[in-house]
Amino acid sequence: MMRCFLPLILFIPLIATAEKTGWWEKETEMAPGGIFKIDTKEWWDKAKTLEVGESIVLTEPGMMIVRMEKRGLDDKKMLIWVLDDDGDMDPDNPEGDEDSDCYVADYEVDGVVDRMVDFIDEDGDQDPDEMEHRYYIEGELRRAWFGLDTDDDGHMWDLKDYEYRGGFFTSDAYDDSMIFMNKYNPIKNEWLAISECPFAFFDLDNDGQSDRVARFSASPITFSENEDPDYANSQKRYQGPYYKELENIGVMNIRYSFDIDGLASEDHPLHYEMGFNLIAPVPYQYEGMEHTQPLRRSPKTTICVPHSKVIEVAENYPADQTGFTWREFEDAKMKIGYPEREEYDRRWEGVFWTWHRRIMQNTGGPVQDWNVRREFMDKPSDKREVYYSPVDRRVHLKGATEGWLQVGHLFGEEKLGEIRMFDTTEDGYFDRWEYIDQETGIPIRVASVRDAENIDFGNDWERLAKFYNEEALPESIRLNQALIAEFKNELGQEAEEVESLFAPLLAREEISPDEKRYLLDLQREYFYYLFRVKYYGQTKTELEDLPGTDPRFDIQIMKDSTRIWEQAGNLARVDAAYEKGDYQAVIDMLQ
Repeated sequence: MMRCFLPLILFIPLIATAEKTGWWEKETEMAPGGIFKIDTKEWWDKAKTLEVGESIVLTEPGMMIVRMEKRGLDDKKMLIWVLDDDGDMDPDNPEGDEDSDCYVADYEVDGVVDRMVDFIDEDGDQDPDEMEHRYYIEGELRRAWFGLDTDDDGHMWDLKDYEYRGGFFTSDAYDDSMIFMNKYNPIKNEWLAISECPFAFFDLDNDGQSDRVARFSASPITFSENEDPDYANSQKRYQGPYYKELENIGVMNIRYSFDIDGLASEDHPLHYEMGFNLIAPVPYQYEGMEHTQPLRRSPKTTICVPHSKVIEVAENYPADQTGFTWREFEDAKMKIGYPEREEYDRRWEGVFWTWHRRIMQNTGGPVQDWNVRREFMDKPSDKREVYYSPVDRRVHLKGATEGWLQVGHLFGEEKLGEIRMFDTTEDGYFDRWEYIDQETGIPIRVASVRDAENIDFGNDWERLAKFYNEEALPESIRLNQALIAEFKNELGQEAEEVESLFAPLLAREEISPDEKRYLLDLQREYFYYLFRVKYYGQTKTELEDLPGTDPRFDIQIMKDSTRIWEQAGNLARVDAAYEKGDYQAVIDMLQ
């Protein structure tokens, strides 16, 4: 009796589970290994002969539609099977909806499933709370995208032909929301974190626009940086066959971006300018990462850091290396923004690191290199800290030892130069700025300022934003404009030619105050270069052109010599004030 009793006890949970399984889940149940084919369905023979626009309505074991559609990608036929999971389909006018119905796509009409899109209305309010689309390769489940409607607006993914094609601009990147990818383990029939897991958006001021975005890159901790430096973004990897190393997943990279100037709005969406890029082999183990959804088709438990924990994890991630990015302006030679807004070139993902100079694995792309400031810290840090430097009037990564800003592609294909920053004293603050000539690679000028009165902000983002937007940025613009006006008085025609280049960019309605400041910075720097060339050169010439007679017998020679030398001293004082960023002192001296 004991030999029969034990197997019966073990089998009871399976019976209970089967009784709770809905008809809709049984209909779409996969074979072992995640195999999903529909050529054994009793309606298959008739369905495969349908023409585009024709359909079959089924009522048992529940309402379903099988219809033939045209695929927009290649105009070929595809068979779509719609299952009415929640039982609200009108039998007199059967149509699928997007609250709790499921769509199965067979692209080749060969009985092998290619995609499945499932909407889940957990609270029964007739709009979806979750959404997933599964990717079957040769009929075998490989991975899936998931979406959580955390702001309850009913919007998550915008799909074409029942799949995501990479244009999330028309999806839900604009308020509180989260998407993530999981890899299917066909051996254990379970989900594993992989690739972008998650992409989380946060509307912190409740205006319907995202103010921060964080992306976690999940990959095997043992991945090869040489063979797969961008593993988490490689379709070959996340959509390829399963292998054992996938069970040891880590959060290998976090990209964490901010709308510091607070301009995110319907007119200025995706308005991120500051971001961190963090790397380390951190095991993917977080409280609450297992999310079980009873209305999901098996497997029902997904793996992802909860939306409510994402910012906390990003703020405290134990990074081995940190990259800091500030988007100063667009790159006129490349278009990476919303296709329908060519003059507004911002990404939905936030601001990216680069694949040049300091390589950080799993960074992703596409990448803008010109007019984007990069700063790099090659030491461990478990907190994000920034400071404001009065020298260049900018926000910097505390602890960064180097940085660079490639300037150019503002008006077209031209390259203007580069600004490099260094911490030569290793105290956590930049103290050397090199302004590099594009043609020679030699610094046009160097600012070496130690013990500057830097302002530390740590990770107090609210205090930083208030200071930057209400004090630092307006003051920088005011001083730029005032100093530019003084230089124009000194330079005349040369200044007008330079100003004419920047005027169309400064007149664009869509640029932000921060972008305006960048353009004014460049214009001011160009004017200052011309000013130095003019007056240093003039002083040199005047000193050399003094008459060669004995000054003792010509009072005018002595007076002129003294005047010219005092002018040289004044130029040195102007240079010293300009080097420290004390533009008001420069203005006062010029006046």
